[in-house]
Amino acid sequence: MTAGDLEGWARYGFSEELVRALFHGLRVGLYVVDHTGKILIVNPYAERLLDRPARQWIGADSHDLLHRNADGSPIPREDCQISAAFSEGVYVRSEESWFTCGSGGLVPLGVMVAPLPLGGEKGMGSVVLFYDLRRHKAVEHKQAAALAALEKLTDRLSLMAETSTLLASTLKVDEALRWLSCLVVPRLADWAMIDLLGPGNRVDKVAVAVKQGRGECKQWERPLPPVPEAFRSPMAQVMRGGPAVLLNPEDVAERINSVVCSVEELGAHSIILAPLRTPRRVLGALTLARYETSPVYDSTDLSFIGDIASRAGLAVDNADMFEEQRRFASTTSHELRTPLAGLRALLDEAVLYPADVDPHETIRQALTVTDRLETIVDDLLVLARLRAGDPAAYEPIDLGALVTEEAAALMGGVPVHVDADCDVNVLGNRIQLIRLIDNLLVNARRHAGTRVEVTVRRAEGSAVITVQDDGAGIAPQDRESVFEPFVRLDDGRRREPGGSGLGLAISRDIARAHHGTLRVEDSPQGAKFVLWLPLISACPRNTSDTIGTPRSDP
Repeated sequence: MTAGDLEGWARYGFSEELVRALFHGLRVGLYVVDHTGKILIVNPYAERLLDRPARQWIGADSHDLLHRNADGSPIPREDCQISAAFSEGVYVRSEESWFTCGSGGLVPLGVMVAPLPLGGEKGMGSVVLFYDLRRHKAVEHKQAAALAALEKLTDRLSLMAETSTLLASTLKVDEALRWLSCLVVPRLADWAMIDLLGPGNRVDKVAVAVKQGRGECKQWERPLPPVPEAFRSPMAQVMRGGPAVLLNPEDVAERINSVVCSVEELGAHSIILAPLRTPRRVLGALTLARYETSPVYDSTDLSFIGDIASRAGLAVDNADMFEEQRRFASTTSHELRTPLAGLRALLDEAVLYPADVDPHETIRQALTVTDRLETIVDDLLVLARLRAGDPAAYEPIDLGALVTEEAAALMGGVPVHVDADCDVNVLGNRIQLIRLIDNLLVNARRHAGTRVEVTVRRAEGSAVITVQDDGAGIAPQDRESVFEPFVRLDDGRRREPGGSGLGLAISRDIARAHHGTLRVEDSPQGAKFVLWLPLISACPRNTSDTIGTPRSDP
């Protein structure tokens, strides 16, 4: 603005000081128009704010030059409240208007228009003040984002509380998991599935929930085939104790046949698979998925859903342990009562009929019963310590050498042939692993006809010990029950009447304590016991008294 400009504006009642203050000191944009909207003068701040030099303003129609809709389209003059204020000489305030800048972009502005007498023949005009809303809008966006994040966090905390309450409210596993699947749909997913590992590594799909209006889901709840050790699908890896998996749309499209059953039928677009895991084992998996109409999952969702799955795993494990303890207490009392009853009858007879009873024979028989009771009690203590997770010292162990040594120490009886690879090293407790191996070798020799074959191999990051006898074998329906406490098949009772029936139960618990599996597999002849343990290279780093993520074992 020149000195002549200042003198000209003095005619309108502006002092030179006021004009300088308005045009150079004011921290808002300002321009003056006549009643037609033609721009007469503009201050430097307006030039900078809209990136337009004064020569583009002066004499231009302000409506055509500046006024736009939020999408950049022109505003019909008759619909423009700012232009109406010019012609009518009234005061107008707009909370949000959009002006074009010199680069062609749009700037959101707060605008105030006030009538201004121009004096003389010029009559009435208007002064327009405007200020930048971009910083204000940025703050609004931040506040809105913070509010949305807070609402999401509140909802998730509420969901977590509901989940914890739900899982603690019942010991009926299937019922609790069905409630859980319905709780997370649709708040976290458009559909949800929960699979549990059953006997023989079989998978039971126990709960399916689908967003309302997407069809029935009960047909999906059914037993599924076992997960093979060599199967490398995301579900199989999660079931073996791997971490939770996030599959984005590209992953789902590429691996639709190996992700999880029913993906194609239910239209999954983004998937999270999380293990139902406890410190001692994996019990199953929680699968949540969203359709294309929902946002894809992110790492925050993965962590949150993994936490829910862990809580569900603990609830299932607690229910299983309660039922197992109830059964165990009942069975133990029965197994202890039987020899105690025999011992009491023996001693009663000696007291009631001293003349007819040989005291030395009575004492010998009593000692035999006492030995059996002592064996049962010792085995029960071992089982209790294993299931309580008592800490044990672990060290690197060459399984091939250990198995060879234990087989060589066996005296007489059916020969045991060992074929062991070198450097099959695991991290374990030597005493426990010796007990496990001895149990398997003694059990195999007891049932073998002429020979026991033992192999020690490396496979897929695991050590695999196979103990194969050439006896009658174990019927498929009995292959899980032999690992239950005090269960002894007829052939076993006949071959060793005084056994405790706890050897295989202890062996499986030792395998679990070492994050491995022990089960009976198909064999052309005899029984085939297979033990899987993680190799040292496959173990996690922090292994003070545990050795990593447990493999699932039914």
